[in-house]
Amino acid sequence: MSPFDRQLLRNLAERQHGALALDQAKELGMSRSARYRLGTSSDFTSVSNRVVRLIGAPRTVEQRLMVAVLDVGGDAALSHLTGAKRWGLDGCSLTPISLVTTKGGPRRTDLAETHVVRSLPPNWRCVLDGIPIVRPELLALQLFAVCRFERAETLVDRLWSRRLLSGPSIVAFLAQMGERGRNGTAGLRRYIDDRGDDYVPPASGLEGRVRRLLDDAGVEMDRQVDSGGSDWTGRVDFRAPDLPLVLEVQSEAHHEALVDKRRDDARRRQLLVDGFVVCEVTDEQVWERPWEVVAEVRRGLAEARALRNPST
Repeated sequence: MSPFDRQLLRNLAERQHGALALDQAKELGMSRSARYRLGTSSDFTSVSNRVVRLIGAPRTVEQRLMVAVLDVGGDAALSHLTGAKRWGLDGCSLTPISLVTTKGGPRRTDLAETHVVRSLPPNWRCVLDGIPIVRPELLALQLFAVCRFERAETLVDRLWSRRLLSGPSIVAFLAQMGERGRNGTAGLRRYIDDRGDDYVPPASGLEGRVRRLLDDAGVEMDRQVDSGGSDWTGRVDFRAPDLPLVLEVQSEAHHEALVDKRRDDARRRQLLVDGFVVCEVTDEQVWERPWEVVAEVRRGLAEARALRNPST
């Protein structure tokens, strides 16, 4: 291979936590004989018959997960309790690594437990920290498939509290994927039916922190539970009761993985068309630089008052 070709492989591996599938090298134009020797080259070492690791790359949990996904190939994604742990649910274990894939894509692997399903539409998969993973709604179904109802109920409530899913997003998921006989369907339907349209999940730690910051600053804002509609994005919303002001607290870890950027931009444009001022901060600011949150809210309040009273 030329140095340029090697750099292509290195760049791809670096984006994948130091892991590279031989199938990916094939797609980049590498010959069969060169792929055969790749695992003993100066750049890579073999991890399995189908995956190599970039020499010098940190041996991280993320690399181990990525290697398992690449070893199965196809549409494989982190799932079940492994997926729950990656979405931030304490009490769930990363290992044994659980993956889900379709009948058309699975390969035998010693690196993970593979769950084969009939279909895995792209809209119920996403990429979190560079690794394919099921979306929270599909994860909720899987939790009801492998956990006692009471435990699954608690875990899904925590996903909802963190704004990783919502009642409408679960209903939309069940409309597409809630086939009779699919493991977990009955439990997830019971979960959502028990809660009704007005259910408010327990407040998350992030939400409580924002509430305390606003209270300490003397700013009155109401928690908005349903502003995410059927497309939930890991966002916590607050709205001023008497002014056209919305505060959006984005999760830096999860928002990019869950959001459809075009639809999110359209949603924000619609808020502006409707006359709202939108303040956006991150969870990192909430925890690490709270003064920036207060300053942004005060700026938004001033702008909203000016919109409400343009002559002043």
